Amino acid sequence: MFAIAASSGASGGGTVTARGTGVAPPVVPGERGAAAPQKGRYKKQGDTCVWDANDGGPNQCTPLVKGRFKKGANDSCTWDPDDVGDDQCRPLKGRWKKGDGNSCVWDANDGGPDQCNPRQLK
Repeated sequence: MFAIAASSGASGGGTVTARGTGVAPPVVPGERGAAAPQKGRYKKQGDTCVWDANDGGPNQCTPLVKGRFKKGANDSCTWDPDDVGDDQCRPLKGRWKKGDGNSCVWDANDGGPDQCNPRQLK
C-alpha cells in the first residue's frame, strides 16, 4: 500500500509522493468493490501503467503514483490525486525525482529532466 500526499498552489507547486506508509490510497473508479461497475481500468503498456477509460474489468497494474495534473482556472495546473487519465497539463517548473525506497516524488521547486516515471508499474 502507499499514500499520496499533494499540496499545490495556483501554479501547480507542491509535492506529490508515493511511498509505503500503511495508509490506504484514494478510491479510484474501477476499484470500488461490489458497487456498480465503472468503465475504465489501469492497463500495462510496456513498463508503464496507464488508465484506459474505454476498457472494463479488473486493473492489470497499479501505477507508482495515482493521480494526474489537471488544468484549472487562469491557466493553473494542479495535481489531483483522485483523478485518472492522462495529464491535462504540466507545471512550468518542477520535475519527478527519485525518493526514498521505490518512491517517485514531484518537486515543484526543482528543474531538469525527470528522474523517475510516476506511471511506472508499482
